[in-house]
Amino acid sequence: MNWWLKSRGALSLCSWSLLTTLAGLAFGSTALPLPSLNGASGTFLVAGLITVVPAILWLTSTGRVGPHTEATSVRPVKRRDTALAVSLAAAVVAVTLAGHSLGADGISLAVGRNTVAFMGIALALEPLTGHRSAALLTAAVPLLCAAAGRRSGSVGAEPWALILHPGNSVPAFVASLTLLLAGALLNFIRPLGTR
Repeated sequence: MNWWLKSRGALSLCSWSLLTTLAGLAFGSTALPLPSLNGASGTFLVAGLITVVPAILWLTSTGRVGPHTEATSVRPVKRRDTALAVSLAAAVVAVTLAGHSLGADGISLAVGRNTVAFMGIALALEPLTGHRSAALLTAAVPLLCAAAGRRSGSVGAEPWALILHPGNSVPAFVASLTLLLAGALLNFIRPLGTR
């Protein structure tokens, strides 16, 4: 187990994820000026952008060695990597829920939900595209949501733009959890030889 933790840089991964979450709690309500493709005006919050960092860090730390090299291992490396991603998402949600119960505004719920959504996207893309491509595609999601995720002519976000929904949106949180579980399941059932 020590070799796996060291090869994944688990301590720095967890530390940076916690720092990112705390930064999201502190600065998540800050609005960023980003253009929109559909002409709808709206704000894009830091909570929609900074929360992609743990997913990118997870992809980077688990993608140091090719999947075929680790496929020869007798240890369940892929399962441990998936468990690490789900554990990181759960830890972020626990921190944001604690922050919310201590009086933080609704942005704390959005930080937790968005981290879960991005981790689910990373988990779903990694077995299909590989670590590097999954990192690029996952990093592009907040930009896509900022550019095209607002509804034109009305207030609110498109249903697919989960990170733009208010922090207390139950459907967005359920969709994020579903995305995380689907990504974890895909990582468990996807054969290594097909990557």
